[in-house]
Amino acid sequence: MSDYMFKSVIGKEMAHFKELNPELHAAWSEFHDNTFKDGALTQKEKQLIAVACAHITACPYCIRSRVRLSKNLGATDQEIIESIYVAMRFAMGAPFAYSSIAFEAHDTLDNDLPLTEGHFFKKNILKEVNDFHACSGEISDSFKNYTKKVFEDGALSKDFKRGIMGLACAHLTKCPYCIRGCVKDARSAGLSKEKMAEAINVAMVMAAGSAFAHTSIAMETLMEINEKEKARAAV
Repeated sequence: MSDYMFKSVIGKEMAHFKELNPELHAAWSEFHDNTFKDGALTQKEKQLIAVACAHITACPYCIRSRVRLSKNLGATDQEIIESIYVAMRFAMGAPFAYSSIAFEAHDTLDNDLPLTEGHFFKKNILKEVNDFHACSGEISDSFKNYTKKVFEDGALSKDFKRGIMGLACAHLTKCPYCIRGCVKDARSAGLSKEKMAEAINVAMVMAAGSAFAHTSIAMETLMEINEKEKARAAV
């Protein structure tokens, strides 16, 4: 067994995974391959979205493969870099939006009300977010400046980064406010529902893809166990 949890080459383990249930593997492969075909979004756009998503799921195999696939489809280094910065911004997005829960809880306690009453995720969190900004001081200014820089038109367009790539990332961070904001941005930019749907499908593939790639660890473990059992049986 390898001394490392993440081996560089996992072809043997992934082949074993496929062999154990080829029917399920074929169904997964069909969904994966159909998702990355040219559609409302190009293959290159989808692979760049996948680069961003892979940084959200933190899968080293996905990051490596999606960067390679993006480059093979003609993506520039700057397009890839901007995709990563979008992922970083959306990784911040959920904690930022969820600050509203913390500040709402603080206000609730100030009013001597129980925290166990009411609901999470109210639709209007402007007051709580503004409180968070105020309490953050100059840190908030840095955050706003970073956000502005990330979403400027660059190698990738502002509309694509906010409304499409961001939408995929927001589904992976499971932030309802981020999802809502991205849909609003996409619609304002005139981006179609089909483009949004395809971006979400890429996010779905990448969420599953991280689990898929990590089956190499499970397969290596199974093969090691099976080899030990065969050795014991032969004695």
